[in-house]
Amino acid sequence: MVRFAVDHATWCFLNISSVRNLDMRLRRQLLQLFLTLITLPVFAEEAALQPVDSVIRMVSQTDITAQQRLAEQYRAEEPVDGYKKGFLQTASVSAGWLSGLSGSQLNSNFIELSVKTAIPLGSFEHIMGVTPSFRTDFIEAAPGVDAPSELHQAGVSFVVPHKINERWSALAIVAPAVRSDFTTSDDALRIFGMALLTWQAKPDRLAVSFGALYPDRADLPILPAIGLKWTPNKKTIYDIRFPESRFSWRLAKDGCHSETWAYMSGGFGGSTWAVTRADGSHDQLSLKDIRLLFGAERKFDGGSRMFAEFGLAFSRTLEYEATQTEQTFGNAIVIQAGLTY
Repeated sequence: MVRFAVDHATWCFLNISSVRNLDMRLRRQLLQLFLTLITLPVFAEEAALQPVDSVIRMVSQTDITAQQRLAEQYRAEEPVDGYKKGFLQTASVSAGWLSGLSGSQLNSNFIELSVKTAIPLGSFEHIMGVTPSFRTDFIEAAPGVDAPSELHQAGVSFVVPHKINERWSALAIVAPAVRSDFTTSDDALRIFGMALLTWQAKPDRLAVSFGALYPDRADLPILPAIGLKWTPNKKTIYDIRFPESRFSWRLAKDGCHSETWAYMSGGFGGSTWAVTRADGSHDQLSLKDIRLLFGAERKFDGGSRMFAEFGLAFSRTLEYEATQTEQTFGNAIVIQAGLTY
């Protein structure tokens, strides 16, 4: 169409030029008309092309914006790394308080310190975690309850995870420790152990675990370690296991830097210690309870963590192995908190 208009204007100019007897003023007006006809299609063509350039720029900008949004979404959901690159992983301190309801005859509080390290087994893809720890429980017992004022546990745990293939993995834990009131060494050495196989039925969504747990307690035998971990989405984890289960819900996330979670957990509490009784005899003391806890934790990149939790301890018992005596206590409130760096 533009070509037609230019050709038509050129034809008019040639005819104007051939007419010699036209008035000079009229010829000038016709020449201006010719120039207008020549330049108008060019402006029209540029005007027609302008919106196309705008659309191209708009589409390009939209693609860039979409890519930026995808990158931001990926960074927002990038997992928090629970490990550091190095030998020293974390140092932890935790403390707790247990107080019986309605004037219970047995209360306690504790403090625990630990240091976690990582040792390569041939390569950095095969790591053994080594964690020395020390814990002291301070016992507040009524006059009629035969219990020491302090119970200690000093030991080290060895944790070896192993990835068999894309679906199967294994975990082995061995944790020797001295558990006593530091007045006797008879039966003070205890060795906790666990062996676990995990099958990823649906990777990153559903995992099934099974194995065996050896708590090395006088009041508990070897236990089956079975469980199911279901992650319906990135904000919810249902970890249903025996002897301890935990449900977690993510409250906030700052990319790969930190995450905040709320959780509910339930399982067995207590342990076995070698002690000296009030009459001077040596025996094995076992404290046992079942706990239901509610808490919140903040996880940071590199394995740092802080948590606080509270709940209820019930079915509380104190047992002596040699005399086969058992004493029960009422329900108690549990409050615990800790910091890992």
